[in-house]
Amino acid sequence: MLTVASFGSLWNQKRQRCDQWTRENDHNWGKKLTVAEFLDEAEKANNEVETVHFDMDLSLQVNTNKKTQKMRADIDYGKQGDTIQRANALIDEVNNGQPVYQEYILPGGDGNPVYSRTSKDGAWNKQSSDGRYFIQPGYFSFLKILYSMENDLELTESDDEYTLVLKSQNVDLLSLFKDELNLSITGVSQTEVNKVFEVTFDKDNYYMTGFKMTFDYEGDAGELDMEIETDFSDWNQLDDSTFQAPDNVSL
Repeated sequence: MLTVASFGSLWNQKRQRCDQWTRENDHNWGKKLTVAEFLDEAEKANNEVETVHFDMDLSLQVNTNKKTQKMRADIDYGKQGDTIQRANALIDEVNNGQPVYQEYILPGGDGNPVYSRTSKDGAWNKQSSDGRYFIQPGYFSFLKILYSMENDLELTESDDEYTLVLKSQNVDLLSLFKDELNLSITGVSQTEVNKVFEVTFDKDNYYMTGFKMTFDYEGDAGELDMEIETDFSDWNQLDDSTFQAPDNVSL
């Protein structure tokens, strides 16, 4: 039997001009970046990211069972890089016809409180946290996995973006992203599953703009069709009001 688990959880200007000049001259001289060189540039550039917005869509069908999930989040990592300081997030899911709504505001501050509600117009509930905020997928944790995949990837480029894709179907994406995307498939081997993996970066600043991951299988164990697509935007442009604690909190 085929089963799947997925998701459900939550540049300074001088440098930019210099890097842009370098890239323009590299292009003029016809130099093509290797994957290692590109990932090194991407890591340096993304270390400058403090806040980011993302939108994620998940579509999943296993045999006759269907699930869709839309998630959006604004995240403030501060200058620490991979530690969430503040965030707001919304998860809107339909699982076999049953809707589930979750919304969170993580404003930071004393005790790192968590505000949540389970309907769009409902009152907010306030809870304490263990002192750390956690949202999946994380911008920096996803990048860390990507940096570890240097030997598994190929680099392509267009006029405005770089794209990393898989070298072969032998890459075990399920193991690599199991924790980050809360992802598992049982009943079939990962080698039996057809995979697509694309990660895009803005050519001007090397910021990650999105990723797409698909898995499909049809065989004795059943049928699987999964697509995950995420877009990142608004790097270092989010306002403090985005993370403000709500007013209508139930007592």
